[in-house]
Amino acid sequence: MAFTGGATGLPKGVMITHYNRYTNLVHTLPWMLAPLAPGIVGKSSFFITIPLFHAYGHYVQQMAGYWGLRIILVPDPRDIDKIIQIVREYRPFLIPTVPTQLMRMAQGKVGRMNAMLMSAAAPLPVEISDAISAETGNPVSEGYGLTETGPLTHLNVSAFSKITGFMLKEKRGLGVPIPDTECKVIDTGTGEDVPFGEPGEIVIRGPQIMKGYWPEPGSGLTEGGWLHTGDIGVMDEDGFFSIHDRVKDMINVSGLKVYTTSIDEVLFKHPGVLMAAAVGVPDPKKPGSERIMAFIRPTDEYKGKLTAEDIIAMCKEHLPAYAVPKYVEFKDDLPVTVTMKLFKKELRDEAIAKMKERGEIE
Repeated sequence: MAFTGGATGLPKGVMITHYNRYTNLVHTLPWMLAPLAPGIVGKSSFFITIPLFHAYGHYVQQMAGYWGLRIILVPDPRDIDKIIQIVREYRPFLIPTVPTQLMRMAQGKVGRMNAMLMSAAAPLPVEISDAISAETGNPVSEGYGLTETGPLTHLNVSAFSKITGFMLKEKRGLGVPIPDTECKVIDTGTGEDVPFGEPGEIVIRGPQIMKGYWPEPGSGLTEGGWLHTGDIGVMDEDGFFSIHDRVKDMINVSGLKVYTTSIDEVLFKHPGVLMAAAVGVPDPKKPGSERIMAFIRPTDEYKGKLTAEDIIAMCKEHLPAYAVPKYVEFKDDLPVTVTMKLFKKELRDEAIAKMKERGEIE
């Protein structure tokens, strides 16, 4: 029994069978890293930097057991200094992380290391991936999935292609569906498949998919066993997936859809941005429409120097006018959930509460 994060509501019990998890173990790292298995199985180590109660952390723990790997744990997944210290001292083979940790690690100067970094649980901004890769000398691989999917459905097999030979060149994004996993991208309104390169909701079916939400088998699944992820993504002609946003986080600006991750990507282009998140807030002048608000945690070097005008000017260079943030707020830190994801709902709720206090909205 795994539980969803509950960041936007009550946590739900997810029924994952032994078969669900076992197929997920067989279909992920043993498939992705098959050429390296003789030098890894029973010989290497996993550094688990994510909570074990989370589906991602639980999966990694069992994956380590399946391959006979040493497990290194960190007492507090939020203690980036301790994580960096352990990396430097023990030089683990594989380090599964979440993007918020990598955002902070990018400032920590971990140095060159012969380790494989993996990121999952939330979209990884390109600027952060590039910064970590430049620092460590190794690419960052990405994975995708949900608590309901056992948890993995996609892996970016291209990140380590130089040593595995899996692909001819590296590609950005979540990667391809793992073996025996069916995946399609559909229009959220019609339910029809969208063309290659067009955004839509990612829908998944496979042997790792849950049996339902406790206590009702089949609950949360459509007829035929398909799971609607609630994530907006794109599949290219090579079958590679990238994610744009959560359906709930998508912003409606005068009828135009704006994906918050596309704004986040631009925000990270500024050298003074350590962490960033864009959210939608009500437009006081246009009921039913939204405006974009950006929350920024600046780097120590830029603290007190970076201005809203700097951020807005940069966004105007890279985004269409309707996608440029109307408001920018600087914070000493940004809230994260217990599973280390940026907590956009809390930021949005905080902003709306302030607008109500000022009488801008009811």
